[in-house]
Amino acid sequence: MRNFFYKIAQFMNGRYGHDKLNMALLIFWLVLQIIWMFTRFWIVGILDILVIVLIVYRSLSKNIQKRMYENRKFLSITSGISKKFNLLKRMWHDRKTHRYVKCPYCKAQLRVKYQRGKHKVHCPKCNEYFEKRILL
Repeated sequence: MRNFFYKIAQFMNGRYGHDKLNMALLIFWLVLQIIWMFTRFWIVGILDILVIVLIVYRSLSKNIQKRMYENRKFLSITSGISKKFNLLKRMWHDRKTHRYVKCPYCKAQLRVKYQRGKHKVHCPKCNEYFEKRILL
């Protein structure tokens, strides 16, 4: 059994492997599989096969530079979405102790200690002061 895993490791040596784009494609493939189970629409089936072939091709590719460029491009496109979800996650986690306010000058999100009333808030990004009223 050890020899089998050694041969697999030797085969994968110098190949690209797995990254965030492959993970997103795999999730897309699973969604297509679920759609295919309920609809049996032939276009979904063909798209399903094409996506899994693309995943295998990217994983086994030896052109590492090109795969890294594709992954970097994907991450730059999806970074705005992931930043928004991370901010929402932090806002939910801090909902009892802090409030998040947006700077009117540079639009940066600032975390302010939760105390009702008017506050003079300093933005560290643009170095401006502004008044913010916290109600809830």
